[in-house]
Amino acid sequence: MQRVILETIKKYNLFEKNKSIIVAVSGGADSMALLHFMKYFATNHQLRLVVAHVNHKKRINSDLDEILVEKVARMYNLPYEVYYLPKNDQTENFHEYARNKRYEFFKSMANHYQADCLVTAHHADDHLETQLHRLLYQNTSSGLIGIEPITINHGLKIVRPLISITKQEIYRYCEAEGVLFREDESNESDVYTRNRIRKYIVPSLVNESASIYEHSRMISEQLSEDEAYFSEQVDQLMQFVSQGKEDCSVSRSFVQKLPPSLAKRLIKRLLQRFTIKDIQTIHIEKIYRLIKNDKPNLILALPHQINCVIAYDVVKFSTIPTTEIDYEMVLSLDAKTILPTGSIINAREKKVDEKTEKSCINKVHLCYNEIELPLKVRTRRPGDRIQLMNGYGSKKVKEIMIESKVPKLLRNTWPIITDANDQIIWIPLLKKSSLCQQQVEGHIITIDYCHRGGNEKDA
Repeated sequence: MQRVILETIKKYNLFEKNKSIIVAVSGGADSMALLHFMKYFATNHQLRLVVAHVNHKKRINSDLDEILVEKVARMYNLPYEVYYLPKNDQTENFHEYARNKRYEFFKSMANHYQADCLVTAHHADDHLETQLHRLLYQNTSSGLIGIEPITINHGLKIVRPLISITKQEIYRYCEAEGVLFREDESNESDVYTRNRIRKYIVPSLVNESASIYEHSRMISEQLSEDEAYFSEQVDQLMQFVSQGKEDCSVSRSFVQKLPPSLAKRLIKRLLQRFTIKDIQTIHIEKIYRLIKNDKPNLILALPHQINCVIAYDVVKFSTIPTTEIDYEMVLSLDAKTILPTGSIINAREKKVDEKTEKSCINKVHLCYNEIELPLKVRTRRPGDRIQLMNGYGSKKVKEIMIESKVPKLLRNTWPIITDANDQIIWIPLLKKSSLCQQQVEGHIITIDYCHRGGNEKDA
């Protein structure tokens, strides 16, 4: 067993000399064997060990586990730290709660001792059980990577030198070396899925082929290498993604041209900007099918209030609430008006002598004497038309929005600026009326528009 562990350490370059290391020890055979080996290894490689134990206080014998770990740590003359898991009856997922608390403790110990890494006793059976569990309950190839020899958890490096050692080899090692350990009685319960996999499925697979552990590790390494490659590819694709605080967007035609394996990984990366929980393969597949669909306007609601809105060539992911509430508001001069959509209109009086850029689509100047106050902002209504600039006649607002490829979801909340007689003066970002001035002098009103959750490309 020592030879295999040393090969694993060398293959993955797990340790550097003259470093401090936190060893997670529960008192079971796995971690006690790990501690016994690390004591020998540390002596020959100038490593400083710290024993860290977590007492979950969930079992009758958990205090006996703690006593054993402390006793052995003292016998080895190693620093010993213990953490008592705070009782929490409110949590719905105790295992997740306990895991997070454990790693908070380990990270605090690593900081305290300026340790290079945390060493855990995950072994080949843990790895195989993890793969089987994910095969049963997950549907991603990356899930089959299982447990890797080195991972980073919240900035803490975790290394697993026993990852190629089977549970039976650990028991034989403990017997041969006289390593004391305690059995966790909860491991025998059939209540937990992992226990049933361990007790019934793994032994059957080993009986079929003793190479199952080796094959399991090789598959893991191949998938890990593939994921590393695709991750680098997606890193490069992210330069084509427009990212805001509450949203991100990418060209639909750009994603359509990507190989499916890359397109789906890009979609997954975009969703991970919002959350890493509850996003499943089925969500990614649905989004991918929408992107491949020919319909110009599509929307998909996802967990955690994430919306995927596809409008023509834009695929946008956003947590900005969508609303279709009609509104009509009077614009106060020299004050900002915040619309129900979160967009902002700022109308102000001033005296200027400047030329208005026709291409400036988020600002208009109005001659004070040619409009009826008060100005209003409202949502569109059936039959709305706007008198265009430069004598081009009038045009339906609906047609302008369609020609401008305004997402269907946004059309009913898009602001329309009118005067007191309900003449449409301006459709922000889209079209100005003949009442808007290109050359202004004297007393004027200037209106600025700041669009939330969108930009000029949305128009």
